[in-house]
Amino acid sequence: MARWVPKAAAAGFVCVLVAVLVLVYVSFRGGLATGTVVAVETHRAGLVLEPGSMVKAHGVQVGTVTGIRAGPDGVLIDLRLDPEEAQRLPSNVGAQIRATTVFGAKFVTLTDPPSPDPTPLHDGAVVYADRVTVETQTVFESLSNVLHAVDPAKLDETLGSLASGLRGRGDALGSALGDADTALSHLEPRLDAVHRDLVATEGAASVYTGAADDLAASLGNLTTTGATLTARADDLDRVLLAVTGMSETGSAVVEPNADAIVDVLDLLRPTASLLHEYAPVLPCFFQGADRARQLAEPASGGNGSTMMLNSTLLLGVDPYEYPRNLPVVEATGGPRCGALPTVTEGEMPAPYLVADTGANPFERGNTAPVLVPGSLVELLTGAPR
Repeated sequence: MARWVPKAAAAGFVCVLVAVLVLVYVSFRGGLATGTVVAVETHRAGLVLEPGSMVKAHGVQVGTVTGIRAGPDGVLIDLRLDPEEAQRLPSNVGAQIRATTVFGAKFVTLTDPPSPDPTPLHDGAVVYADRVTVETQTVFESLSNVLHAVDPAKLDETLGSLASGLRGRGDALGSALGDADTALSHLEPRLDAVHRDLVATEGAASVYTGAADDLAASLGNLTTTGATLTARADDLDRVLLAVTGMSETGSAVVEPNADAIVDVLDLLRPTASLLHEYAPVLPCFFQGADRARQLAEPASGGNGSTMMLNSTLLLGVDPYEYPRNLPVVEATGGPRCGALPTVTEGEMPAPYLVADTGANPFERGNTAPVLVPGSLVELLTGAPR
């Protein structure tokens, strides 16, 4: 009977161990059953992510994956987190699906955002995954699709030609890659400017698109012009010869007098500048003079080429006095047309513009002709005043 004692002790130890394990499992499952339930939305979950996979935060397990289901824009991965750990995570926490090894099972890791939200992660929240580890089988699948699309014989021929072309050109290829790296390093800081230029180019391209028909019509007209020039090539040659001869004759005339022409143009510069300043007045002056001619011809007997006038003595302005009325060239104020070119009856008599020219018939304050006794006698006899 003594030999049954060790066996009974061993059996009792096994029963106790199993009970402890069951208690731990039930406690763990019960804790998770009452945990915080959230979902991770991603475009794909990976082939080796399945229910029961770990959920980690800062390298520590905080929950498990409870299910994977289809979502409106991809895949929804259901997580059950420890409530205390969920309270330590912000509501805008991120997620990534990673793998321990290339072929290992995947797990979900929760990542801290750049600006954590003070509100903790709550039950029913949706977390967005920004990264899913690429599986080796996915790479092999993509490579297999490429190999199925490419003819192996042509691929071998292409790779052989490429190898032959690159053989012995390693230094040149390295220099080219170095130069490309230098160019790209200088281009990278200007990418914003390049982007703005491309956006502006889009607007310009839209304008040219709208004007495409007009541009095509203009090019068609140029075709007609080109055909005309081709048909008139002989006449064009004669014109060019005549222009060449005229230029030679002009050079023979102008070249000896070049300095004199420059001097004349230099002397004309002040006059030309003054005419340029008062150019707006010239049209209204000539238009007003022509209007006065049209009104005067019926009364004076003019016929468009000549005019017959009857002259008489009228009351005039103050006679010229020396040296008080010596001419002065100080008129300023710029161009002005006044009422010209047409002066209406309501604008007559036209106002007199007083300028610093040495003479002002109204300087005494009179606004009409004034009788000056003896002025006619002095004018006729030349007697000084």
